[in-house]
Amino acid sequence: MAEMIAISLSAKVAAALSRKAAIDLSSLVAIRSGIAAAARDLELLRAFLRFADSRRVTDALASAWVDQVRDVGFELEDVADEYVFLSGSGFIRACANIGAWFALARRLRKARERLRDLSGAKERYGIRPAQASASSSAPDGGTVPAIGRKLAEAAHFVEDEEIVGFVAHRRSLMEWLTEDTHSRRTLVSVCGMGGVGKTTLVTNVYNEIAASRHFDCAAWVAVSKKFTPEDLLRKIAKELHRGVSAGMPWDINEMDYLSLVEALRGHLARKRYLLLLDDVWDAHAWYEIRSAFVDDGTGSRIIITTRSQDVASLAASNRIIMLEPLPEKEAWSLFCNTTFREDANRECPYHLQNWAFKILDRCCGLPLAIVSVGNLLALKQKTEFAWKNVHDSLEWNESSDRGIEQVSSILNLSIDDLPYHLKRCFLHCSIYPEDFSIKRKILTRLWIAEGYIEEKGQRTMEEIADDYLSQLVHRSLLRVTLKNEFGRAKRCCIHDLIRELIVQRSTKEGFFVFSGCTATMVSNKKIRHLILDRCRSDHLPASKMTLLRTFTAFMADVDVALLSGFRLLTVLNLWFVPIAELPTSVTNLRNLRYLGIRSTFIEELPQDLGQLHNLQTLDTKWSMVQRLPPSIRNLKSLRHLIVFRRRSADFRYAGPGTAIEFPDGLQYLTCLQTLKHIEADEKMVKSLGSLKHMKSLELCGVHESNLVHLPSSISTMSGLLSLGIVSRDANVTLDLEPFYPPPLKLQKLSLTGMLARGKLPSWFGNLDNLMQLRLCSSALKGDSIELLSLLPRLLHLNLNNAYNDKSLTFAEGCFPVLKKLSLHGLPNLSHIEFQKGSLVHLNVLILGCCAELTEIPQGMENLIQLDNLELFEMPSEIVQKMQDGEVLGENHEDARRTTTVKNTRWHNGQLLEKTIYTNLFDVQK
Repeated sequence: MAEMIAISLSAKVAAALSRKAAIDLSSLVAIRSGIAAAARDLELLRAFLRFADSRRVTDALASAWVDQVRDVGFELEDVADEYVFLSGSGFIRACANIGAWFALARRLRKARERLRDLSGAKERYGIRPAQASASSSAPDGGTVPAIGRKLAEAAHFVEDEEIVGFVAHRRSLMEWLTEDTHSRRTLVSVCGMGGVGKTTLVTNVYNEIAASRHFDCAAWVAVSKKFTPEDLLRKIAKELHRGVSAGMPWDINEMDYLSLVEALRGHLARKRYLLLLDDVWDAHAWYEIRSAFVDDGTGSRIIITTRSQDVASLAASNRIIMLEPLPEKEAWSLFCNTTFREDANRECPYHLQNWAFKILDRCCGLPLAIVSVGNLLALKQKTEFAWKNVHDSLEWNESSDRGIEQVSSILNLSIDDLPYHLKRCFLHCSIYPEDFSIKRKILTRLWIAEGYIEEKGQRTMEEIADDYLSQLVHRSLLRVTLKNEFGRAKRCCIHDLIRELIVQRSTKEGFFVFSGCTATMVSNKKIRHLILDRCRSDHLPASKMTLLRTFTAFMADVDVALLSGFRLLTVLNLWFVPIAELPTSVTNLRNLRYLGIRSTFIEELPQDLGQLHNLQTLDTKWSMVQRLPPSIRNLKSLRHLIVFRRRSADFRYAGPGTAIEFPDGLQYLTCLQTLKHIEADEKMVKSLGSLKHMKSLELCGVHESNLVHLPSSISTMSGLLSLGIVSRDANVTLDLEPFYPPPLKLQKLSLTGMLARGKLPSWFGNLDNLMQLRLCSSALKGDSIELLSLLPRLLHLNLNNAYNDKSLTFAEGCFPVLKKLSLHGLPNLSHIEFQKGSLVHLNVLILGCCAELTEIPQGMENLIQLDNLELFEMPSEIVQKMQDGEVLGENHEDARRTTTVKNTRWHNGQLLEKTIYTNLFDVQK
């Protein structure tokens, strides 16, 4: 994390020194040159900071040194920010602030002196790169790779009862390795986060297969993070000859890479071999040795275990196993088998079960953690007092009991392996509470606001941030819990044990977090990010009022923090906490980049909001904010503006929202990329033409008068990816034909309103990038459906009261990639037909409120990929016919012939839901 200080300051200095105002005055007190010199000094320490930062876990001296350098870096960054602020006020006003200039000079001088002292201290105290390596040190004097190697080797001796929760995966591995008749050399990969049981699973399978003599020879090799191809090939050669009476035929220690490859190829020729490469971190490990492993049609198999999805993809998609943490039942079984291994029944005594469940909950389903804590408990007395002490002192870090630190060592490997730009983004995730569902867009915008993302080439910071998040997912550090219509992560979460580790690491980074109505503050640290979150109705009133008083007091005193580095203010889900407006003192936070007040009672924004010249994101979605202050036009750095007013103060129900009017001056916000839920008027629509960087736009209240100007405005948005247009009322006709050039890069489009002539515009067939389309109240005719059916990338189609004909036929070859189809509120529709070869990739079909559709659609059996059929408020006749074809018992396990049907309806004010399993091949017979 420390290296980011130098990078951030370099960018800040470049911006600061480009300011022209008050240059003479700043030169008088040597601020301009001092900032530049300090940035150069910190840049010289940049490489050393990366090394020292990586040693913080195992070296208290390096940790203390990095903390102090970080504080100086923050101070220098704040000095640069204040320099920009004072310079921007004009020469006359700058002269009036002469006291502030000299005070700034004193702060700069002290910071530079501290930086020089710290630079010398690293030599005096022997903080040198040659001494150690972060990822190699372990508290017991060993190394983290050594600990991992010992654990991997120990997997050879795991008892069968410790192989819990892997029955299906073990069966698949055995089938792929021994029953698959494919003669070509085949790769199989097992992927998952550290400690999830990859090595235990594959080693158990390997041992059984190797003993069966199904293969002519076999080798099990642990791949180190820092390997050389020669060393890896030597290890494999030694394993292949382990137990061979004749011994090694070559002196492999004297052989170079080419000789090793030739020797192995000769040894493996015409043999069926099995190779297990354990814990592969980089795909290059395989690429650099694969030429040694001949593929001569003998049915050889290679298994790879990895934490990286990129490495796992070396295998075919149908030869990849993704391991997840154990569910509750399997976790309990493994816990009992480990903790009570010496007992005949291996059951937990009743008087210990309460603490056992609490301790097991801390293990979060991770087999390595369960086994480690089970081994610890096996040595303790079987009393509630002893087990309570274990629970209360259980910390997954290097200072814990011997054995427990192995969990930290293995998990920390994944964190230490991150490059600095990913590590700082990942450590930022420690601000979220346990089990929190993290929204991708909000997270990436926070990273940008923190200064963690740098633009590169033609890619925007948002695109780079999305790529960083994907890399963290592929490294099994973040887990995707929900994907959007494009298959990208929409929401993700972090494993609780990983979260504990990054909380420990980032505690000293200066965050000020409110969570669960409990205020915590790290003393003597600059506050850079304040989050108020998760104060829900089940908290005591006293807690709510304490939070309210604390927040109010903090904001009342915010002048003290003026220009002190405060970057982000996020207020989320303050349900039932009566904060109606943001204090005006918020506008003193000149460095504020992110202001989020989602799902709050806040109704008013400060009139001087425009003073926040650095603000990048303003998010008021689902708040009670009714209007934007006129000064918002001054937010020249604003990139994302999301506003959507909640109609009801009852936060138990989302309900429909209301768009907000934008005051005059939208054309000045030229950095805007996101503008959502804004009420359209003629002047505002004309102003849109200045927003050439727009990526996502949603307009409400559109009518014929502003439709005249909308095409020309949108034509300037060459990178527009998402567009939403909602007409003012049912009397408005949306004529989209004049759009020229049309927004051909669109991926997502939502239109609400009657389309002119009941047709889509002629240019619609050219939207080759469109993946999601929602049409509401469009009065479409059949020929428009035919036009839609040819779109090559359309994945989701939602027709809501948008089609008036009685019949809807899907012809052969139509909608070639569509995965989800929703037909809702089509009052005249009485007949649907799916012809053979249509919708060949459809997974989900939704039918709702189609009162005339009493017959099951024809050709349902042609939907060969259909997994789920959802019915909502559909006629009883069609529901009954679906139930008549219900598959009972275990037959529904045959997913090739069975579709899950979920029927939902309102009854006496309650939403009732029933799920059945229907055989689509028989349902119409």
